[in-house]
Amino acid sequence: MRADKRNSRSHSVKRDIQASIRQLRQSVKMSQTELARKMSTPVDQSTISNWESGKTDITVWQLLDILMICGKDWSTYFGLLQGEKSNKEKDQEVEE
Repeated sequence: MRADKRNSRSHSVKRDIQASIRQLRQSVKMSQTELARKMSTPVDQSTISNWESGKTDITVWQLLDILMICGKDWSTYFGLLQGEKSNKEKDQEVEE
């Protein structure tokens, strides 16, 4: 895959992750402040807000922590163990 396509795909994934953080938090009826307090490495409410809005990047460790707090399995979240490509990946292959 060319660099410009990788860059475009990376930005798309980043937006998906940002949206999913908010969805995960809301699915367990948790405020940003509550989630911040439960993180294994303390953060404040504004950090959660910045992750959700894309103002700052989240580390993979912080994302995994959120998944565990919300009771989600990381392998299901990322779809790595199913061996199936996402619709976006399939669409990209068609475009190439």
